[in-house]
Amino acid sequence: MVHPDNEPSPWSEYFVSEVDYSQKTLAGNIKAAARMFWSTEAQRKLDALLDVFKPDVAHIHNIYHQISPSILVTLKKRGIPIVLTLHDYKLICPNYEMFTGNQVCMRCKGRKYYNAVLHKCIKGSVGMSALVMFEMYLHKMMQVYEHEVDCFISPSQFLKKQMLDWGEQVKRIEVIPNFVRAPITDGVMDGSDASRVNDVLYAGALSRIKGVDLILDNFRKNRYSGRLLLAGSGPMEAEIKAESNENIVYLGQLSKQELANRVKECRAVIVPSRYHDNFPYAVLEAFAAGKPVIASHRGGMPELVQPRHTGWLFEPTKPDSLTAALTEMFKRDDLVKQFGEAACQVAKTHNPEKHYETIISLYQSLLS
Repeated sequence: MVHPDNEPSPWSEYFVSEVDYSQKTLAGNIKAAARMFWSTEAQRKLDALLDVFKPDVAHIHNIYHQISPSILVTLKKRGIPIVLTLHDYKLICPNYEMFTGNQVCMRCKGRKYYNAVLHKCIKGSVGMSALVMFEMYLHKMMQVYEHEVDCFISPSQFLKKQMLDWGEQVKRIEVIPNFVRAPITDGVMDGSDASRVNDVLYAGALSRIKGVDLILDNFRKNRYSGRLLLAGSGPMEAEIKAESNENIVYLGQLSKQELANRVKECRAVIVPSRYHDNFPYAVLEAFAAGKPVIASHRGGMPELVQPRHTGWLFEPTKPDSLTAALTEMFKRDDLVKQFGEAACQVAKTHNPEKHYETIISLYQSLLS
């Protein structure tokens, strides 16, 4: 859509107008809500674009509320095969996350989307939750995603399993993992270096759903030989700043290069998500830098982080399991080196070239 932060594009005349879901007026909220359900503007703009550009395949990402699934019908009328990449749980869960009330949630399974209103799953608001509930019921009644999308791409086996377990009647769903562009290191730290590097790094949203409170609590209660470094921004930022000391260090929001440098310099990366994180890039980027990962046993992460091979898995509801992982990571230089080397080899299998070949093969299968 049109937005002040957009990069310049020769196609910008075909972008839909900007929509703001934090409107202060009733009229503004009604207009925004209508756009979420079905955007005729998006259909008109796409039709005009398709008169100029003739695609073989349409590959869709995150159209849900800004563009709406109306464009799927427009594409199908022109006989264009549609691929849609799943980045979250939106097609089965009203709040995208399968997480509410600070815990994993499966209440809407079986299309019981009214639970979103009962538990105020959307920004703690009954009104917003009701709006998204109606959107879910409408689109499921129309079966617009199920009928129009020729193939869904899931980055993880976990997400694919959830789609099928929740009864989504999709034509086809393929698991194609994300890839990593980060330069893959060949020089993983040796044992002597590992003993001098005693930082574990978290980078991402500073929120409870991401498990930041879990690692903060853990470092408050335990005295390790190394430090916890936290990079990013989010609702817990003020709390983290106040908490900062010699063992808990807040780095702020880092540039891409600054973050890459911090990953290279740390001992391990931690990804402590409370919810079912689909297939986080943080894990792949750590692996590409030859770093082991401590991750929660959630979502697609066990497909990447193999215990006793590329890192440690812990159970978010069991604090002792996180303590055990951190304790061993700080004490065992040999394992840090061994797991880091194995992680680097895993990263090499998630390269852009392989991803490209897989995607092109999928497109060709739809065209044939």
